Amino acid sequence: MSARFVQSTLAGSPRDGVGEVACLRALNPSRLPGLDYALNPYVGCAHACAYCYSQDVLRLGQRGKWGSWVEAKRNFAARLSDELRRAKPGVVGLGTVTDPYQSAEAKRRLSRACLEVLREHNHPVCVQTKSDLVADDLELIASLQSPEVGFTATTLDESLASILEPGAPPPLARLAAARRFADAGVKTWVFLGPVISGINDSEESVCAVARAAADAGARKLIFDFYRSKPLADAQLTAKKESWKLFQLLCISALLFLSAVRMMLQRWESLWREKKISIVFLM
Repeated sequence: MSARFVQSTLAGSPRDGVGEVACLRALNPSRLPGLDYALNPYVGCAHACAYCYSQDVLRLGQRGKWGSWVEAKRNFAARLSDELRRAKPGVVGLGTVTDPYQSAEAKRRLSRACLEVLREHNHPVCVQTKSDLVADDLELIASLQSPEVGFTATTLDESLASILEPGAPPPLARLAAARRFADAGVKTWVFLGPVISGINDSEESVCAVARAAADAGARKLIFDFYRSKPLADAQLTAKKESWKLFQLLCISALLFLSAVRMMLQRWESLWREKKISIVFLM
């Protein structure tokens, strides 16, 4: 388990630094590709990613700056169990809005409890995270029906990652965890997103993540591009002094996508050699 995670503290209850909120519903329909349901045991996220779209979707600014607070949903696993008795079979995405393996999970274990419930009901599960903490549940996840685990890696540059994702474990720690899942026979993939113009879109940066994903045993590399949103824009702008390349953020999305596609075509031999597929989200 990452010591960086266990030692982190958040504003909230004095017991473990995490607040609590009532759980009105556990399973929600998902519009994400390949997922039927979305499952998010926590509100807020300690990773404090500057680009995170969740701060705009949830609009919970009254609770404080994004990344400074986290709330655990009370009786979440029990609610999930009840809802699964009536739900149609489908793929459950764990961590579609906030990270299921952020620091709160080290003590609360809500995500683990959900996985145990999902195993009882025999539902396929897809986990997405930025945390190597997920490796603590490797055996449990491997025992599920058709499990897969995706790891987000926006850059291998730890100095840049510490600016964009100050509360998340280092990128190489995530990819090391991906390797463990791949070695255990669990389908793994890497999410390179968002790719932000002028920040992490250089050929050197993208190629480094792509090669590291292949070396970690990922079967798929998913690209997603930054979509402008007010709160995330403000956070990224605030990082401008720390990362001078930000001035290219407003480059044409169409030209940017075309340039990246052309770049990836030059790496075609890598994909054939490593047997890793490429997916673009639009």
